[in-house]
Amino acid sequence: MGKQFLEVQSLQRALDILESIACSTKPVPLKTLADITGLPKSTVYRLLGNLENREYVRCNQDGSYQLGLKFLVLSQRADQSFELKQLVRPFLLQLSELTRETVHLGMLQQGKVVYGDTVDSPQSVRLVAQLGSNNPIHCTSLGKALLMNTPDEQILLMLDAAGMERRTEFTLTTQEEFLADMARVRKRGYSFDDRESAVECRCVGAPIYDHDGNVVAAISISGPASRFSLELIECEVAPKLLVATQKISRFLGMMSI
Repeated sequence: MGKQFLEVQSLQRALDILESIACSTKPVPLKTLADITGLPKSTVYRLLGNLENREYVRCNQDGSYQLGLKFLVLSQRADQSFELKQLVRPFLLQLSELTRETVHLGMLQQGKVVYGDTVDSPQSVRLVAQLGSNNPIHCTSLGKALLMNTPDEQILLMLDAAGMERRTEFTLTTQEEFLADMARVRKRGYSFDDRESAVECRCVGAPIYDHDGNVVAAISISGPASRFSLELIECEVAPKLLVATQKISRFLGMMSI
């Protein structure tokens, strides 16, 4: 059974108006929007005022309406997200082939790690994360990698908001421990999750930078702790991961020129 949602009438009406404007090849007058949506002109006018205030629509001198600049900004951000995933995908496949472990692409959203893409290990015992799912920042290599350039003061605010759930006996559960670990992460240039999220799992992560040096995403490689030792990660896996993330960062820099 699908999820049940409580419809908000004013939101539904505003979306009807936006879709009517978007489907038109030219600006749409207020009366036409009222006719299309079947709403009173006063209601359409009130909703358009709110949408215009948030820059989702623009009112022309003749009183007609068209989509506003906010949609351009949002569409560009969506394009960047899809573009990044397409750019990174070949590197995920290559890393999975080189290491025979599961490889993830993650982004930071609202203080959590969101999985944007994944390539599963070809081995029978492997680690899996669902696309679109999220995980905490404090116990994942992706989370730590995504925070590589984040000031400690901002990290503390994020930890205060999200909490520091103890998932295993190895989870860092105090802010002091986490900041000390982040200092080591910044020194190395990559991060560890040493059985901190799941006791049977180890992960290594590294950030992807844009042309301004901002961390826009991160890649992690995860495997069962029984075969994914710290020595293997440090000596063989982390260097391969850093080569990949550095190449992707250079590509992003060239694409922005």
